[in-house]
Amino acid sequence: MTVRHTLTEKLFFLALIFLIGGCALFKGERTFSKSGLKVTFRSLNALDDVQQIRFRYPIILSEANIRNHLLSLFYQDIVRPRQPKPVFSQRVASKLAPLFRTVLRKVKPGKYLHFTYQASRGLTEGQVFVTAKHIHWRIFKINGIVYSNDPLRIRKPTWRLVRIHHGQSYQRLGIGGFKKNIENRIIANINLPFPKHKYPSRS
Repeated sequence: MTVRHTLTEKLFFLALIFLIGGCALFKGERTFSKSGLKVTFRSLNALDDVQQIRFRYPIILSEANIRNHLLSLFYQDIVRPRQPKPVFSQRVASKLAPLFRTVLRKVKPGKYLHFTYQASRGLTEGQVFVTAKHIHWRIFKINGIVYSNDPLRIRKPTWRLVRIHHGQSYQRLGIGGFKKNIENRIIANINLPFPKHKYPSRS
């Protein structure tokens, strides 16, 4: 009975430690929701591969500038490549730009922005943070479809982001001399012009 009691106590304390750790990670998260856009201010500890990045605060960007960034996010089907499509339509980008402008100003040091946008075609999800000269966009889901580009094809490939500006690049990750483009992560110059790429007429 004593051994079993001791084991039960150890398991209880381990569970308590994990619970406290999980609460600490998400403690202080604030959420903002409007017009289908939901944003959460999350700790930088939740990001990967950002140890050498110097983040910018406060994040003060114009509505027009943010709109240009949203309109410059395009994606393409990997299995059946066709003409790239915009992640956000012109109508949606115009609606979301002032909301992003407001919430980005509220991001405190040590935080970044996690967002979801619920549209009729499905949920779009991503992260955004800003450095001295760049905005980092990380998109995980577009219209309900999760990003997948496994070179081994263990998981079926879905889509990839497409660069349409010279001011856009992919994040590159790798070990040693081998580096790979992460095609759902776009790093863009802060002052990005309106996209010259032919934009679909649909709203």
